[in-house]
Amino acid sequence: MSEETMDRQVARPAPHVGPGRGAVGFPDPADHVRLRRGVAAALTASGVERVRERSRRMLGELVDEMLQDGPPADLCEAVLGPFPVAVICELMGVPAADRQGMHAWTRQILSPSHGAGAREKAEREMRGYFCDLIGLREGGTGEDVASLLGAAVGREEVTLDEAVGLAVLLQIEGETVTDICGRMFYVLLTRPELAERLRCAPEIRSRAVDELLRPLPHRAPAGLSRIAEADAMPARMEAELLVDALLDGVPGLRLAVPAEDVRFRKGPLIRGPEALPVTW
Repeated sequence: MSEETMDRQVARPAPHVGPGRGAVGFPDPADHVRLRRGVAAALTASGVERVRERSRRMLGELVDEMLQDGPPADLCEAVLGPFPVAVICELMGVPAADRQGMHAWTRQILSPSHGAGAREKAEREMRGYFCDLIGLREGGTGEDVASLLGAAVGREEVTLDEAVGLAVLLQIEGETVTDICGRMFYVLLTRPELAERLRCAPEIRSRAVDELLRPLPHRAPAGLSRIAEADAMPARMEAELLVDALLDGVPGLRLAVPAEDVRFRKGPLIRGPEALPVTW
């Protein structure tokens, strides 16, 4: 993307989604690198490893709760929805008590069905939240994104407005992993021979996750594209943990309805299963 798209008619995924002047996702390379530099440490392989064990424990608790409630269950509601929310909030430094509110804002922003007014209100409230959170951590030494952005603002490497815009973008992008993993598990649940092979050969799971994620587009809108030159580490970690937890922890996991009965969201920004009814 480039600032050349500003104030011009360009392809966009939906009428309410388009390049705005100053939008953090659109700067040309020099500014884009400057904005990303401050948070890169939290999103690279080493930064993601910092939260891997905590993420594994949170996922284990979600799977245990699903098993205790008994079948059938909606895999999206029980695991695939709350897990990415917990992970991105952990990476961002959002306290546990605030995570449900953050999730509600994100869904209002992403879903056109709520209307432009609700979307704009949710975005304002999320921006206000991150403005306060980053401001409180200015000059801090934490390793989460909010702390790193606060430190970058303190060093005058980015403005507070730029830091808030980047935090909002990362928070929203982090939650879209729900839909990516929903599509990935739809593939596994409709190809039980593949799931069984991964159960029996855990050593190939990492490569299998790469192959499962590769053909699944992130969102799938037209016109606002980037080509990744390195792995998107948080999403990959979450996918690996989910495959391990669900294949090992729920060995009889299977769809509870015919594959053709699984309904998919068809919005421009959210394209994943509405629900994945499963049993075991």
